Amino acid sequence: MLYLKDYINFLGSQILLFFFTIVGVAQEAFPEMEVKFITSEITVDGNDMEDVWKIADSTYAAWRHFPDVTTDFNNPTQLKLLYDNKNLYLLCKAFSVSDDYVIPSLKWDFSGVAADKINFLFDTFSDGNIAYMFGSNMRGVKSDILVSNGGVSTPRNDINRTWDAKFDVEGQTYPGYYIIEMKIPLATLNFPKGVNSWRFNFFRFDTSEYQRTSWAKIPQQFKDYNLAFMGKINFEKPLGKSNAKIAFIPFLNAINYNNVEENNKTKNISVGGDVKVPLGNGLNLDLTYNPDFSQVEVDDEFVNLRRFEIKLPEKRQFFLQNSDLFSNFGAIRTITPFFTRRIGLARDTDGNLIENDIIGGLRLNGKVSNGLKLGFLSMLTNDDIANEIPSNLNTVLTLNQKVFNRSALKFLFINRENAKDYDFVDHNDTYNRMVGLEYDLNSVDNKWNGRFFTYNSFSPLKNENGFSGGVRLTRETRQSEVNFEYSYLGDDFRTDLGILRRIGVSKFAPYYAYKIYPKKGKVNYYRFSYNHWLWFKLNSSDEDFLENNFLIRLLTVYTNQSTLGMQLYNTNEYLPNDFDPTGINKDSPLLGGQIYQSRIFEINYSSNPVKNFYFKVAQNYGKFYDGTKYSFENSFFIRFQPILLTSIKINYDAIQLNHLNKTAKLWLVGPKFDFSFTKTLYWATLIQFNSQSENFGINSRLQWRFNGLSNLFLVYNNNYLVRDGSPWVPRVRSLNLKVTYWF
Repeated sequence: MLYLKDYINFLGSQILLFFFTIVGVAQEAFPEMEVKFITSEITVDGNDMEDVWKIADSTYAAWRHFPDVTTDFNNPTQLKLLYDNKNLYLLCKAFSVSDDYVIPSLKWDFSGVAADKINFLFDTFSDGNIAYMFGSNMRGVKSDILVSNGGVSTPRNDINRTWDAKFDVEGQTYPGYYIIEMKIPLATLNFPKGVNSWRFNFFRFDTSEYQRTSWAKIPQQFKDYNLAFMGKINFEKPLGKSNAKIAFIPFLNAINYNNVEENNKTKNISVGGDVKVPLGNGLNLDLTYNPDFSQVEVDDEFVNLRRFEIKLPEKRQFFLQNSDLFSNFGAIRTITPFFTRRIGLARDTDGNLIENDIIGGLRLNGKVSNGLKLGFLSMLTNDDIANEIPSNLNTVLTLNQKVFNRSALKFLFINRENAKDYDFVDHNDTYNRMVGLEYDLNSVDNKWNGRFFTYNSFSPLKNENGFSGGVRLTRETRQSEVNFEYSYLGDDFRTDLGILRRIGVSKFAPYYAYKIYPKKGKVNYYRFSYNHWLWFKLNSSDEDFLENNFLIRLLTVYTNQSTLGMQLYNTNEYLPNDFDPTGINKDSPLLGGQIYQSRIFEINYSSNPVKNFYFKVAQNYGKFYDGTKYSFENSFFIRFQPILLTSIKINYDAIQLNHLNKTAKLWLVGPKFDFSFTKTLYWATLIQFNSQSENFGINSRLQWRFNGLSNLFLVYNNNYLVRDGSPWVPRVRSLNLKVTYWF
């Protein structure tokens, strides 16, 4: 049954969130710029010699955002904008007293704050929720990103680099400055018909001055791409209809696959493809048939010392594009109601995660109106009788209605259902459904944000308590951040297409952080923070709590972007069942039904990432369950710009548990070589050794990007079983050639 006090808590939290939403916040004036209409097309060549640029209004980056907020800084940045019936043109001149630019890569969607580049942010619906971000540098390297959720959360949630657009850009270097010239087809963007202004901002990463500058003022505590802080560009004539074209993207994949462990050799040629259909000025329909993800980079190996599943990032392009409508639900490390990696991956009879073929599917997403967004995803997976994996129809529907200035009321429906009857499927597993409501709070000045959510799940098993809900409220200023989170998951709550660490529990998690900014010196700020997590059961005869953890951190951030940190992590954890934290001594686990304490102290340092050689090192030691643990995590990077970025990750854990006679030694080693020979030809090789999973793997991927967004991939994989004192045993080898072409 549901408990009255839980409903009272949720109702009170909702009223509190609503109160903070309607509180008005004064806003300072943001800059504006006029954009003139032209009738002739501009040749994009990276210079400003064409006469047409002389008629354009110009503006300058007026603010510095890092290391402090000020209008007094070196190296100004000038911007001009023009447009015609088909394109938006951009000319940016970045002045610099130094010509020692940092260009880490020529690869499309290059990333990192340690690079000289400029990003241009367009909020075409002027709603402060979603924006298109185009970036480049003095070499004309392309970057196109979709920013969602108002840019208020973590980069993993808000930054989507898989969004691809056809646009032209060229960069040139001159004495004392460099120029970026860009042409963005209006058909690439969605926007309301007849609109005459967009919200806009641009910001520059300047490594010579260790600074970031922007057009609109951004408070120091927020991200550069935060959509609460933007100016406005005004078009001389209203824009017409967004004339996006239908795109056909067929693929051909030839693979030579050899599973040595199962003595299974396959040579196969497969075909499939996607179709992208624009529907009006805001909606997009994507269709896919027989999708293939063989070109996707392999997952990073990891060492798991916890009892819970690690949430690996989604890397498949179809699921990543415009994924903000489906992924931004739930509570971090508590409940992820929908996780796309549940589609196309399944457990075999031995519990191993294997690929599950997708027959096809569709995705409809975008703006229904200026305030309402729609997301609909439906995917049909194939059955695998030998591994007792049924065919499933997986459907997700989301609605996102903007309320007030930047907040949103959201609806979520998820359905996973067997496509037909199977003898090996239990009746209670034939389907699972979940429905939920969320309210996301984002204040105008971004100081307040939060979330209230409530879900209910349904399955053939009569759920007595399939309810789940929670609340999170955060206030962040330049000096401090306060966060409160509470969530509850019912005993029968279930989401087959999501991730749950626990059910039948409550979580209470307060957080506080405080920053000190020295007026002079090499330190940008000191940051002290305290986290607390308490997992407990309500109205239960079981243990009163499952986990009681706290984390104390002291972080020093320097003006050259290096960091020094110290932290103490303490946990008191109740183990309901026997558990082996090493993952390699499963015959001698820790005994369940007891409470164990761990207390780990860590010190870490990250060097200046602007340098061609930089590194990240961390060491920790302390009590671990009934024993001790010593660990280090080291990563080293060498840049031979702009052709090669090479790195190596070396992690080590030495775990001594009192009930074992020997120390468990876990190694994770991963060198990586990332070549970008040109702006369209890349070669990346990742080598990984993981002693916990007893795996040595090589993944090498050659990519040629041609004709805009078309690609050719040549991918080689080789994996070995590696055990102490035994010869390496081949596991799986594959070589595949894949070609995708955009029509």
